Amino acid sequence: MKILIADDDATSRMLAGRIVELCGHAPVYASSGTEALEALSDKEIQVAVCDWLMPGLSGIDLIKAVRADASRQYVYFIILTGSKLGNINFLEAMDAGADDYMEKPANKDLLGIRLRVAQRILSMNTEIGTLKSLIPICSYCGRIRRDDQAYETLTSYIAKNSPIRFSHGICPDCAKKHFPE
Repeated sequence: MKILIADDDATSRMLAGRIVELCGHAPVYASSGTEALEALSDKEIQVAVCDWLMPGLSGIDLIKAVRADASRQYVYFIILTGSKLGNINFLEAMDAGADDYMEKPANKDLLGIRLRVAQRILSMNTEIGTLKSLIPICSYCGRIRRDDQAYETLTSYIAKNSPIRFSHGICPDCAKKHFPE
């Protein structure tokens, strides 16, 4: 995975990046929240390890900005903090949309475990998205099962659930079958 490391402290940034590399992932670096937000335009970055306090956007503001944009793919956020303020920080981070929380400096084993959890969750998220995109269709009549378990025609289903509109005509085979003269 490509993993964003966002921290204004160069030593902390390089330490976290080295741990990411040791875990077999590719780090992408940002030294501010603003740089991090720009870096997240790369659709391959699905995990961000970001410092709480950074110039530009704080880690919390970065998370809020990404979560507010419904068009963005899901990014798994691990927020780092240098202070030991306890549950108040943890709750604020989770309320902002963080997925995990760690104290600095990043611990190799703990960050490695958290990255494995992130990878599992992102994999399940992709699988759920795939399953949600499947259309349950009857093998015999071709009608679609709706969420209320009733069936409707394919054209009706698509017209209700997408911007696609149909123009109807008759193919040559059906013309011969239904209008033989």
